Amino acid sequence: MSSETPTGWFETTLGETTIVKARIGWRGLAASEYTDDGPFLIAGKHIKAGVIDWAACDHLSTSRYDESPEIQLQAGDIIISKDGSIGNPALIEELPGPTTINGTMMMIRPHTDRIVPSYLFQVVCGAQFHRMIREKVSGSSIPHIFQRDIVHFPVVLPPFDEQLRIAEVLRSVDQAIAANAALLNGVKAAKQGTMEAALSNVDCEVRLETLLANTRYPMRSGPFGSALLKSELQPEGVPFLGIDNVHVERFVPVYRRFISDEKYRELARYTVYPGDVMVTIMGTVGRCCVVPPDVGTGISSKHVWTLTIDQDRYSPPLLAWQINHSPTVLAQLQGSAQGGIMSAISSGTLRDLLVPLPSPGEVRAIEALLLSFNEQVAALEAEQDEAIAMKVALSADLLSGHIRVPA
Repeated sequence: MSSETPTGWFETTLGETTIVKARIGWRGLAASEYTDDGPFLIAGKHIKAGVIDWAACDHLSTSRYDESPEIQLQAGDIIISKDGSIGNPALIEELPGPTTINGTMMMIRPHTDRIVPSYLFQVVCGAQFHRMIREKVSGSSIPHIFQRDIVHFPVVLPPFDEQLRIAEVLRSVDQAIAANAALLNGVKAAKQGTMEAALSNVDCEVRLETLLANTRYPMRSGPFGSALLKSELQPEGVPFLGIDNVHVERFVPVYRRFISDEKYRELARYTVYPGDVMVTIMGTVGRCCVVPPDVGTGISSKHVWTLTIDQDRYSPPLLAWQINHSPTVLAQLQGSAQGGIMSAISSGTLRDLLVPLPSPGEVRAIEALLLSFNEQVAALEAEQDEAIAMKVALSADLLSGHIRVPA
């Protein structure tokens, strides 16, 4: 026992026989072994934020389910994805019927009355457990983690009553995070529906090219090739913007690459201006945002298109929303992709995008509505980030005994 372990707590591992039994789910099921209403068969895709979507689960034949009682789930079991989306745990508190797991999952079952399942669930939700997964994960095509790595994970166990108290505190934080997430999803759904409805009433469509500003380089990507060598990038100077800065309807002002003032003067045609619309064209293709007013001086990279819009005619936030979320615009982008998968976006594809053109007054009204939604979303996302950070810090302190929950 380490000197930091509180009195009355003891150290063990997930694989100790007094702590857990680990089992791996069904592999290689034939199509005939799936049914419409047999025992539930859970996969990692059926779990989101610790909650199982029972309606989405597959069903297994009863005869096959009966063959392996060791993976017949019961209340108090914890299941974890071991392939694909590694981790992603869920605590089985109650079952809608006979239930098992498929071959991408692993079951952890406390088998002693010294273990509170909800406490153990918080352990496998913790930062230390996920750090172990990142270190141990293997596989280039389908990431996976082995049972041997799981069972050696260290666990510090407080007395039973304190496990209950710790689990309840962390559960209350989880509930607050879930409530905020539900509210955030509701606002996003309302935003999507409102925007689609507002634009569906617009009869006039125009090519995106006609909305570009009357400037020398209203649409640009680059620099390419020898125009900017890797050796010319430096740790400070004028920011060199790219994919890392362009998120969905959000510009992230974190700069990692820079060029000198002299090099900037050579590449000034690629300057990014406040109000420009940036679209990723490599990697995460089609992600789009508006450049904020306080961006300062910077240039774009060859991995993004930068568009300067005639703001007397159109709204940059409205265009960015459509490229990110409008079903009609997304259908056009997908239709231009070979094999239905966008590997890049050409200048011609962007120029030819058809977007609705409301009257100038309608543009401003729709823009104001969109920005109002964006403010609500940003506030809720900030609250969510703060709550998650608090959960991570509080979980680490409570699960290690650095902070105690009084009786």
